[in-house]
Amino acid sequence: MDSDSLYIVNAASREEVNVQHPFGVGIHGWFRIVGVSNGNICFKFSRERDDTRLLVWNPTTQCSREISDPHRDYGRSFFPVYGFGHVPNSDAYTVIHMCKRDIADAYVFFSRYCSRRSTWFHCVDCLPGVEKIDPNSVFNNGQAYWITGTGDSYATPKSVLCYSVEDESFSEVSIPVGAIYTIHNLLTHKEKVALLAHTHNEFGYVAAIWHLNEDANGNRILEQYCRFASRSIRENPILFVDDNLLLLVNNSKERELLVNYRYRELVLTEYIEHGTRNLLVRRAWRYPETPHPITVRSTLKYFAGMFPV
Repeated sequence: MDSDSLYIVNAASREEVNVQHPFGVGIHGWFRIVGVSNGNICFKFSRERDDTRLLVWNPTTQCSREISDPHRDYGRSFFPVYGFGHVPNSDAYTVIHMCKRDIADAYVFFSRYCSRRSTWFHCVDCLPGVEKIDPNSVFNNGQAYWITGTGDSYATPKSVLCYSVEDESFSEVSIPVGAIYTIHNLLTHKEKVALLAHTHNEFGYVAAIWHLNEDANGNRILEQYCRFASRSIRENPILFVDDNLLLLVNNSKERELLVNYRYRELVLTEYIEHGTRNLLVRRAWRYPETPHPITVRSTLKYFAGMFPV
């Protein structure tokens, strides 16, 4: 197994196919997955430390487009986040970048790339009062979503931030107190944007899914869809593909690195090619000489107690 490699994993058969990404990063370089949409994969990569670029690649056609990274042009900046997805009813895609020029800034610097015009559009001051935006993002139906944080080290989730590509506008949905656990991820579940909140304690592993819905007045709210717990599996993160639960099993002593997705030792996202649902897995270990095996399994066998609220 390579220390920094890319795999496509069939979600049904769990067959793994090693994919050669279209760029060479060398011993001083690195890459990460920004997002996946309509079979295209957006990467952020660097061949020489901080000389970063973006690249959109279709592994089926082997076509790719390299895009300048606005974060590289800003010099020193803080909390860079990205989003990637296709515009509804179109073959055009958009890349979103946000950051703060200074850690104490009250505003966010926003940039959006449009594939049709091959141009970045910039907005200097937006989102007043937003302290920090988490890098984990979801793109669904022409809208990008992130989690905002507050408190000490910005560890307390505050809201789900939404950007509409069509309206070119932002909106926020407050995260209920009951949805604040230890770790939070955004994902798509049952064709909806969902918040996965999970934690482990002396009683075992607890997780809940909250769907982003609309109330009777058309206001967006987070509503709990289901909650489950297990005493047998405690320190493994959970991600979703379609309506099935997937468990990432890591038998190494460094399993806590996988519990906290901020370490980015692993990226798992949905990938659809010719109607086949697959997973796109990126493996990058802190100590390349000792990579640890990871397997992907359906957790329906383990979490038989999952129930609607």
